[in-house]
Amino acid sequence: MQRLSKILVLLLVVSVSVALAQNDKESIFNELKSEFNSINSIHVIFGMSEMNEKAAELYAKKGGFMRLSLKDNVIISDGETIWNISPGVSATVSDYEDSKDLTLETIFFGLLEELEPITYSALKNTSNNEKYSLKLKPKVRSEYSDQLKYLTLYFGSNKELLRVTVDTPNGIMNYNIKLLEKNPKIDSSKFVYTPTKDIEVIDFR
Repeated sequence: MQRLSKILVLLLVVSVSVALAQNDKESIFNELKSEFNSINSIHVIFGMSEMNEKAAELYAKKGGFMRLSLKDNVIISDGETIWNISPGVSATVSDYEDSKDLTLETIFFGLLEELEPITYSALKNTSNNEKYSLKLKPKVRSEYSDQLKYLTLYFGSNKELLRVTVDTPNGIMNYNIKLLEKNPKIDSSKFVYTPTKDIEVIDFR
């Protein structure tokens, strides 16, 4: 009888722990969605590895406005036209399409509405500043279900976003966040490009 009582107590503790974890991930996810829904513009500096301090810089605004500076090229969109520029060499231009491509800015501009939380965990024995992780997956009928398996967000002790892991059928991409500004004022010139005479323009419009 005493052994049965211990088993029942253990099951009760496990059930309570699971329920608390479930509530925890839901509340954290809902807070994050509420925060991201208030974001209209972002400025992000990020790397693709711990050793790369500044692999890319992104300015973006809702409405298809974006300037992404990579090592060898720059991508600029004004919401109507998108340029892919190899500085000093060439540039391709095409009409902007509001597609469901899985890009970094989509995480801040509506992607979370397509996802649901799986786990929220406190990280132990980590050698960096990451303290928590929130793992998400696409909803059953999400438009991202074919191109996204999981999205995991890693946070520091103050809940600042430090890393984003995008797990797709084609592989895993890590974005290590070096700087994240929410709702910065961005000059409209960031989203305008006029090719100079020495640039070969390839027009797909």
